[in-house]
Amino acid sequence: MSAAEVIAQIADLPVAERVEVVEGIIRHMSPDQLKRFDRFIRRLTHPDVPEEIWEGYEDYEDGRFVDAETILSEQNGVGFVSMETVVKEEPPGE
Repeated sequence: MSAAEVIAQIADLPVAERVEVVEGIIRHMSPDQLKRFDRFIRRLTHPDVPEEIWEGYEDYEDGRFVDAETILSEQNGVGFVSMETVVKEEPPGE
């Protein structure tokens, strides 16, 4: 039986039985599958939110971020300067 056939059969079920099927499927999902499912549901629930916002939110959830304080405190390596350095520097020509 194909996925399309299963989906068609589930769509023909009464709402209460469809909910039961979905709950059963969710119970058998791994943590990674649940995370992907949650992210899918978010997008369905909020279609007006741009994809870039979701990507940033998910990067944060997954720990792929650097806070502004860390960025501003970096003085070497990546070309960032601290806010303290920016404020203390006098404008050129003065």
